[in-house]
Amino acid sequence: MSYPSPGPAGSPQPAAGSAYSPGGPYPQPNVRGTHPIPGQRRNQGILIGIVVAVVFAIAGLVIFGIVAKSTGAGGFTWGLVFAFVPVVPVIALYLWLDRYEPEPTKYILFALCWGAFIATLVAIFINTEVSHRLAETGVGGDRSAVFVAPPVEEFAKGSVILLLALVRRKEFDGIIDGLVYAGMVGVGFAFTENILYYGRIFNTLSEESGSDAGLRGAFVLFVIRGLISPFAHPLFTSFTAIGIGVAIRSRSTAVRFLAPIVGYLAAVLAHGLWNGGASWAGGGGFITVYLFLMVPIFIGMVVFALVMRSREGQMIASRLYDYVRFGWLVPQDVPLIATLRGRKALRQNAKRYGPQAEAAAKAFQQNATELAYLRDKIVRQVIGPDALETEKQLLDELRERRPSVPFPPMPAFAQAAPQFQGPPGGPGGPMPGGPVYGGQPGGPGPYPGAGQPAPQGGYPPAQPGYPSGQPGYPAGQPGYPPGPTGQQGPPGGYGPYPPSQ
Repeated sequence: MSYPSPGPAGSPQPAAGSAYSPGGPYPQPNVRGTHPIPGQRRNQGILIGIVVAVVFAIAGLVIFGIVAKSTGAGGFTWGLVFAFVPVVPVIALYLWLDRYEPEPTKYILFALCWGAFIATLVAIFINTEVSHRLAETGVGGDRSAVFVAPPVEEFAKGSVILLLALVRRKEFDGIIDGLVYAGMVGVGFAFTENILYYGRIFNTLSEESGSDAGLRGAFVLFVIRGLISPFAHPLFTSFTAIGIGVAIRSRSTAVRFLAPIVGYLAAVLAHGLWNGGASWAGGGGFITVYLFLMVPIFIGMVVFALVMRSREGQMIASRLYDYVRFGWLVPQDVPLIATLRGRKALRQNAKRYGPQAEAAAKAFQQNATELAYLRDKIVRQVIGPDALETEKQLLDELRERRPSVPFPPMPAFAQAAPQFQGPPGGPGGPMPGGPVYGGQPGGPGPYPGAGQPAPQGGYPPAQPGYPSGQPGYPAGQPGYPPGPTGQQGPPGGYGPYPPSQ
């Protein structure tokens, strides 16, 4: 066996253009490096995706086989039809809530399939076994429905939120992300569970009084479960999600440990009260529990989610103004990223110039939003030091993408962007609350604008229009049409991107 020659004697010199710095360690010919092979991470991702899809497929076949055996062919068919009706609108509402930084589709589908296949499979085995041990007839009697099903089901559903928070710890941003995943896993769980309940009542009544009676019974149950309370399972799991979201955003070890536990216990309590009202309180008691307990909790959760989304926009604006201070953005950019109205205005204007411009606007907003979330984690000190390198990459991408975005004429809410006073001590002095990039606030740092004299007034001034003189259109961008004809609104815009220093 032959080995590579160690080369000529003497100190080897790096070739021109080498990535190795002079005087640094030179690579040895027979030493294996630790760098991944190009494409290796992508292949690993594909392999993991295939394994997950196979596991979900097997679990789905098993759980649907169990349900079909319990309901019969006719019951399973009608149960599937009724159970599917509320799925689409409920999912759409949760996706509407997650509009600032939508979660990746693959993780949304993962949570949905986990609830529909894995969580239901775990719950049905444990609940059935406990029911038999308690000598209760059917799948889950009264005692198991109240004292066993809630902790089992909430653990099975909540575990996927915790898993995603750990796997995506750099991208999992807090409570809103947790609520979205809680909605997905809850919808999936309710879908499979409803097939079982609808199919079982259809099968039972059909054997006693014919298929018409079975269909009427299934429809009545559909009204109760599918129309009156389609948010029950997502609502219960939302408590666990809030606990995980609080833990993600906290530096306290005690809070990070206790918040998910408290959220899980609240989910179990709410679920147990709901099942107790259905099992023990009778028709009138169930209505009382529904109207005076579950409806207020649901309304409170809706208000809480909307408030959290509003605070999410405020946080994005606050963190983006840090980058305005260093010249990466101008103040009028922030409302187009941090407000839903502004995001819509930017995308609608870009759409007029074609799909390429619209894609550029969406990418710009997504890039800036990710940057704001990352900045918030850096400020809170809940992320590792490698976040600074990620931040620099996002800033470089932001600078590259911005010239391709056709901005709209300056809207009124963008004109109202705050103009901050200059830093104390005159230009170049320290800026209170400014970002810290390896130095003092507002001081030297590795990015353009850091360590340079600050502009008067704190921020670069807004420009009266783009250099091309065309409203809402960046200058000198090849590949775009000259813009739509007709009325285009008053001249406006933000001027050229602040040059790197």
